[in-house]
Amino acid sequence: MLQLQNFVVLLGVLLWTCAGAYTQNMFNYEEQKNLSRSYTIQVHRLLCIDAPYKETILNECRMIFRRNQRPLLNVSLEAPKKYNYLMIQFQLYYKFIKYQPFLIDIKAEGCDLMRDRKNDPTRRWMYGVMQDLMSSLVHPCPFGNITYSGLVSLKEEYAPRSVPAGEYRMDGIFTSQANVTLLSMQLFFEVRRKGILKSMLEW
Repeated sequence: MLQLQNFVVLLGVLLWTCAGAYTQNMFNYEEQKNLSRSYTIQVHRLLCIDAPYKETILNECRMIFRRNQRPLLNVSLEAPKKYNYLMIQFQLYYKFIKYQPFLIDIKAEGCDLMRDRKNDPTRRWMYGVMQDLMSSLVHPCPFGNITYSGLVSLKEEYAPRSVPAGEYRMDGIFTSQANVTLLSMQLFFEVRRKGILKSMLEW
């Protein structure tokens, strides 16, 4: 069964790439985010792992569930020190029997990212998502000497136009130049296709 799932995912990735969706739909963030999606995203859990951190203070990290509305993600982090270097990484995992890396593995140095996206669609997508989800973090260097707070909901517009149905985990890690973890998050969510059938075969 696992081999069949791997084959379906591989086939979907190949079709997606051939259609140009990987570069145009996934990373061309500003142009694509207002277009309709054929799926919905349901967030189940938010975790901040590896706390307590050495150089930052995690005040809050939780989900706020609301009746008939998207849950809110609430994170508050105090960063007493200033940083002129901040490594930011987002990695996506898809759940087969266990979570395995899937398509997105993006890493960028924060100060450089805030200065220039260099016409790189990957960096433009990363910057756009951060601007919508963590606007308090989107500013020129230095970072820190402030409390970063966010109260946001995850929307389909932040994701590619086409995503296979299933369970996902998105890891977000922020580290200093000395490779000290400042914040490490895991977001668990499910993608459901609209309509009667809700499987990866519809992708």
